[in-house]
Amino acid sequence: MEGAEWEDSAIDQRQLEMVRAVLERFRAYWPLSGRQVYYEVVKQGGAGLWLDEFGSFARMLRTALIDELLAPASLAEDHEQVREGGAWDDVEEFVHSEVEGFLWGYRRDLLQGQERHVEAWVQKPGLMDLVGDAAMEYCVTTLSCGRVPTVKFMDELRTRLTEAKEHSQSAVILFFGDYSPGEVSFLSRLEDTLRSDGNLWEMEFRQEAVTAEDVKKYNLPESVVTRSGKSHGGASPGAAPVELEALAPDVLAERVRSAIEAQLDMKLIHNQRAVQERESLRLAKLRTRIMQAVRTMLKEIMPGGET
Repeated sequence: MEGAEWEDSAIDQRQLEMVRAVLERFRAYWPLSGRQVYYEVVKQGGAGLWLDEFGSFARMLRTALIDELLAPASLAEDHEQVREGGAWDDVEEFVHSEVEGFLWGYRRDLLQGQERHVEAWVQKPGLMDLVGDAAMEYCVTTLSCGRVPTVKFMDELRTRLTEAKEHSQSAVILFFGDYSPGEVSFLSRLEDTLRSDGNLWEMEFRQEAVTAEDVKKYNLPESVVTRSGKSHGGASPGAAPVELEALAPDVLAERVRSAIEAQLDMKLIHNQRAVQERESLRLAKLRTRIMQAVRTMLKEIMPGGET
């Protein structure tokens, strides 16, 4: 959770109940970031738009997790990188795992035949899973781009753009990030960097969220960072920066879907999904027949390690 510190924090029971209600409402989008939950509570008048209040709120969430007052899976926390050092107990365990995983996980490329190469870019890493899950329904690639693009990022983008051009596809980047009125937006700076440093020009950028219309339609609270600064306190809707996390999870997920569908030939998508369903049935029958033969063979050559 952004802003969480080591020190403990007393539980504000009113805020805790509001947090629980928010988490229950958006259970389908777990884990939520602390910032997402905070802005939902702000909308309900349960917290103020000040950095010190956000810090207290983040510490309250941490305490609630430690005291098991909130489900651990409900909130995304900053976490340390872990690289598992695991291995197999024996060859029988390895064989069992490999056999049971045989021919699982097939997904057909639904974007075959499309005129556009579409990608979804997210400014906030904490919303990568939410946006990515929605985009995955269409086999659209999702990337996190909340900082100056690395050379590796630009090289990989160049490769994807080249492949798209070989398939006669125009490239469209759907951007989901903060709203920044009255100043050069993050997206504009990102475009300039990609073109000046990477010589990457052959793509169209579209800011799909947050937009000025979103701010007014959903009465979104301004960024807690700028609200706590010297120039934006009490600004009217649309006149101050707004963070992407202020957009409700279900609204953001639906925005991702609608933005993608607007760029694709949905008749082709539906056709590809129908083909995938037929292929999955064929694959299931094939797996059953092969698994029967494999299990029979394993009983003969590995009598002590039946699967």
